[in-house]
Order: sequence, then structure tokens, then C-alpha cells
Amino acid sequence: MPLPHLSVSLPYWQNREPLDALLVAEAADKLGFHRLWVGEMATFDAFALATAIGRAPGRIPLCLGPLAVGVRSPATIAMGTATVAALTGRPVDIALGASSTVVVRDWHGRRRHRTARHLEETTRIVRALLAGEKVEYDGLIERIRGFRLRLPALRSTPARSGYGPDGSAEVGWPSVGSEHGRASSNGHAREHRSRVLTVGPSAGGEIIVAAFGERALEVAARCADRVVLNLVTPAQVARCVTAIGEFAARAGRAAPPVSVWVIAAADPDPDMYTTVRQGVVGYLRAPGYDAMFTEAGFADVVRLAHGGAHPREVLAAIPDELPAAVGMFGDTRTVAARLGEYGDAGADEVVIVPVTTADDPAGYRTLDALTGIATGSGPGVPETGGEESDPESAEKRRHIDE
Repeated sequence: MPLPHLSVSLPYWQNREPLDALLVAEAADKLGFHRLWVGEMATFDAFALATAIGRAPGRIPLCLGPLAVGVRSPATIAMGTATVAALTGRPVDIALGASSTVVVRDWHGRRRHRTARHLEETTRIVRALLAGEKVEYDGLIERIRGFRLRLPALRSTPARSGYGPDGSAEVGWPSVGSEHGRASSNGHAREHRSRVLTVGPSAGGEIIVAAFGERALEVAARCADRVVLNLVTPAQVARCVTAIGEFAARAGRAAPPVSVWVIAAADPDPDMYTTVRQGVVGYLRAPGYDAMFTEAGFADVVRLAHGGAHPREVLAAIPDELPAAVGMFGDTRTVAARLGEYGDAGADEVVIVPVTTADDPAGYRTLDALTGIATGSGPGVPETGGEESDPESAEKRRHIDE
């Protein structure tokens, strides 16, 4: 089985300088990765950072998020996405997620409820706005009336139908645009049939949904262009891919491809493991992530975090095996084998979250090792028989993308 596409996500490690993100972005572009994911936590606004990166020399496509649907309105999400695309001239995709109670309620003071429904309503509205539609939508959570973006559309066609297993148009999720019928007051738009193009967006505009729980996976399978998973083992990826396929079949459309964020460190030292362990402390109590780590075999640490233990105590209890279970750590051969496991599990794209250090703030060593794996030219990587890539040419390495 061919390796999955390789992308990079900007890491926001708590013990590293926030501006390291710019160095990681530069390295990802230079090495020819598929695209750069720009999320946000407690440092940069994703739209502002993506614009700064996109205005710098380079050409790597951008994917914003996953952004919490409970923090911004669908209109502001669509405006921000279209703004980045217009100001940078780069392909821009958008990922949406429910995030956590800490982020939505505690940090931003917003109500977090009916998260699967909220995720679906926001996805539908953002999709229509990025298609250039004037949107009328009355949902259980979101409402928008008469708004249309005045920036160029990111999508080549409004999302009016799902794809059947043979690629033909079938009734799936209807458009929410006023041209095609306003949604009823309960949030369900009228069903209708229409022809759709069988090609996906070619210059950005892909709408991605972050999911893991059953209800979020069902929403993603029904209305996303792609699903993204985070902090999961290959076995969990395989289970989610199967569930997505089943939910998509019920919705009468082909299953969307699956991306997975994977923490990676080539030839890691103890400090790199410490960086990752610090980074996952906050996830152990977060809904969804706690279930992932429990399923991965770390129920004792999850219980400790839920029991109110001080973060220092939780950090001390996290074994190095925990980040290794949901990541790629080791020498080149070990990392290559682990990458293959994620591909075999059904991941179409592996998004590398590189562990950075004071000596390597761009995570270049890890990213360079992975480009070597992708091109079959890295040390310890078996020969693939393909044409050797010029190590200085990002254009040739863009096979990671194609």
C-alpha cells in the first residue's frame, strides 16, 4: 500500500517559543510537504498567523484549524478563511471541531452543548458561504439570514448532494443557500435532487471535520469533505475508518478520506519525550481524548487526571509509552514502519506534529527524516525502486502531495 500524503501541523509546545511556528512553517514549505495545518490554542489567532505565513516566500497550501465551532460564528469562520485565501493567494482549507469544555466555556465564556448538532450546522453554513451562496438558515443552534461573502468563493460548486458509491449524485446534505430553499425552523433543509460535479475542490475550500466519538464521526461522514483524527493509535484509526464508511453508506455518499495528526520525533532524546508529556496533560481530562487514551491502555493516568490531581502529579505519572502509542518515535526505520501502520489503517493523510527543541526549533531533523521516508531516500529506508528525488527540490518532493 502506498504511503499516505504527508503534511505538517504547527506545534504549540508549552515549553517552546511561540515564534518557533514560523520556523516550522518555513521548513515544511522547503521540504515540499502536502500542506501546512495552522491551528490555535493560547498563542496566535489562526487566521492572522496563516496570513503571515502565506505572505512570506513559499507556496505550501494552508489548512486552518481545527477551529472550535463554539467560539466563532459560521460567518466569521468563513470570512476568516476567505480572507486568508484572498490575501495570500494560496489554496486554503478549513477544519472544524467541537473542541473542549475548557476551551469553549472556561477560556471563551461560551456555552458548549449539543456539540454534534452544532458541528453539523456550522459545517453546512460554512460550506454554503465558501461556495459563494447567500445563506438563510434557522437551526437549533446557529442562525444566519441573508449573508453572502463578497470575497471570491473557495469552492467550485455549492454542496447540494452527496456522492453515491459509484460517484453519481444522490440526495445527501442539501444546500442551505436561499437559492435552493431555506432551511425549516427545525434546521432541516428541504430534500431535493441535483447534479453535482464529480471532482472535489482543486484550489482549496476543502471542509474537514475533526471527530472521534460516534456522533461526531456520523456528522463528519455525512457532511465533511474529509475527517481528521488526533492523538490516536493505528488501531483506533482503523476502527474510525470503518465507522465512517458505514455512516457514509447510510447517507448515500462515498466515505470521506481520513487524515490523522501524529506527533513525531526522529531519534528522540529524553527532553523531547518530556515536551510531549507536558503537551498531553491537558488532553487527559478532555471529553473524547480521555476515551482515546483509556482505549489505548492508559486508564490509570486518565483516572488520575479526572480525580483532580495537580498537573505536576499527572505529568509525573505519564509514561513515555503514552506519547509513543499515539505517535511516531524512534530511528528512521521505526518511524517508517509506524507511518506504514497508519497508512494500512486507512489514513489518507498523516499530519506530522514535530517535536521541536532549543537546538532544532523548526523540527527540521524530524521533518527531513520523514521526507526521506516518503521519497525512499532516507537512511535505513528500503529502496522503493522509484526515481531518486533531488534533496534540494521541494517541487520534486511534492509527490508527498500528489
